[in-house]
Amino acid sequence: MKKLLGLFFAMFVTMALVSSVYAGPADDTAPQVGDDTTFFGKSEGLTLPSLCDNFGYVWTLQVAGPGKLVGKVDTGTCGVWDATGTFDAVNVQLIANNVSGNQSCCKQFTYTGTHTGKSGKTASGTWTNICGGRGTWSMAVCK
Repeated sequence: MKKLLGLFFAMFVTMALVSSVYAGPADDTAPQVGDDTTFFGKSEGLTLPSLCDNFGYVWTLQVAGPGKLVGKVDTGTCGVWDATGTFDAVNVQLIANNVSGNQSCCKQFTYTGTHTGKSGKTASGTWTNICGGRGTWSMAVCK
């Protein structure tokens, strides 16, 4: 009986220690993959508010499935381009392809970065294009 009681006590202490080491996320309001309150949401067919970046481009995107985006980006002088992208609870990648016919503009650029989820509705990161350019970008809901 003493051994059984000792074994039970050891299991209880072990369980208590394990549960105190990992008690789940510290912030249960943190954005989760597929949470409609993240920057990009999750619901297929959800049209996002227009997003404006630091270059004056206006992105019109729609959720095309879990973690997938499709839409357009109005680049101004280079015309309206097709846009696709992927995202999760923190990361985002957007790819714009020049379908406008404007040959003086590079054919494709990619934005890679992170978004702030439901707390700030902003995103930022680095961009590259197939013409060798690179730099930084940021975006937020257009005002």
